[in-house]
Amino acid sequence: MLIPSEHFGATRYCNSCPKEGCAGGNCAVTDTQGAENTDFLLYIRATTTNYCGSRTLAYASSCQKDQYDRPTFGMANFCPSQISTAPEDYEAQVATAMHEMTHALGFSAQFFPYMRYPDGTPRTPRDSSGRPPTHKTGVCPNGSPIDYYVEPSTNTVKHFIERGHVVAKMVTPNVAAFVKSHFGCGSLEGAEIEQQDDSGCLGSHWEERIFEPEYMTPVDSFRNVFSALTLAFFEDSGWYRANSSAAERMHFGENRGCDFATEKCINPSTGESVASDHFCTTNSAESCSVDASSRSVCTLSNGRSIPEDYRYFAGAPTKGGDDFADFCPINVGYTYGDCSNPSNLVFPGSTKINILGESYCPNCKCTATTLRSADSTNWIVNSRRQTGCYAMRCYENGGGNVSNSIIEPEYYLRLERGPQLRR
Repeated sequence: MLIPSEHFGATRYCNSCPKEGCAGGNCAVTDTQGAENTDFLLYIRATTTNYCGSRTLAYASSCQKDQYDRPTFGMANFCPSQISTAPEDYEAQVATAMHEMTHALGFSAQFFPYMRYPDGTPRTPRDSSGRPPTHKTGVCPNGSPIDYYVEPSTNTVKHFIERGHVVAKMVTPNVAAFVKSHFGCGSLEGAEIEQQDDSGCLGSHWEERIFEPEYMTPVDSFRNVFSALTLAFFEDSGWYRANSSAAERMHFGENRGCDFATEKCINPSTGESVASDHFCTTNSAESCSVDASSRSVCTLSNGRSIPEDYRYFAGAPTKGGDDFADFCPINVGYTYGDCSNPSNLVFPGSTKINILGESYCPNCKCTATTLRSADSTNWIVNSRRQTGCYAMRCYENGGGNVSNSIIEPEYYLRLERGPQLRR
């Protein structure tokens, strides 16, 4: 990326990688005015590079830091083949931009060792040159060979043995408090970091398996959630003050307990899911996303080689979900199942028959249903369609339990027990 010459301070640069030494080509850059009255400067481009693979929407990094190690310059590249101007993709494109900006602001494995306490002192001890422990050879805690690893202190990132694997967790105070409250598990020490990231010793995302819709997981979600988890990281970084009122509620994993956060998503011995509304074992029928904002599909697929440690289905070594989610099949919402989008209500043929009596509106939610319109007798409903979207009213029934009711004129059904509708 071409950086404006007026943004450089007095420095030298090399024509070879710094870790290999700076043999030859030492060039001086004179001091310039820089970017005045600026806390952080982000360079943005949209160029096809070697990093723009089939699954890569964009990528970002930090380029410079101040005397307290806070990033001051960053770069984000948006892969042109993944840029969409379609109205229905707008929110997803904005979420991608937010995701990359968050990386550039310091949410990255390369910056975890530089985080600071509230008083400004480093969380990870420094050597005489002011650098955290740096390794160029050896083996990572997760067993990967070290290429270049700047190691954060165990008061920032700790490693644990769970599900037969070494997993890394961010254990800083606000992050730890969030996961304990969110999962309803007081024994959790921190938030798991994605272990399938192709980044060596430590990932730069939250774990997809248990934080699926969070906007700082590695996979773009149907509806990304800007949760208090990432805000907790920023608060714990020592560089920022987070506005907690801006956090969005994350339904995924909420109050699901310790097993949800630490155990396998599906028990290979019994085939039972740790949370059947989250982790699915069949893709034969639609369901609802965990937050009920959309109809959902199961990410279960069959036909690719899955590592033995991540096989959840007896006698089916090629059956599972996305690799970032530890190959767990997840119920995920999708654009055309979005209950808030009126254009998702479709009619059979050239008719105006609303076979399932559905509504798609800002307050509409997904639920399992067997409702059928009286004038739909000549139409066959796909057997996968076992859910629908309906306008809902939420209320407390007096006993402390929350119930829903459909408020369409044709129907007024109370859902006293669970999210299922029956005629």
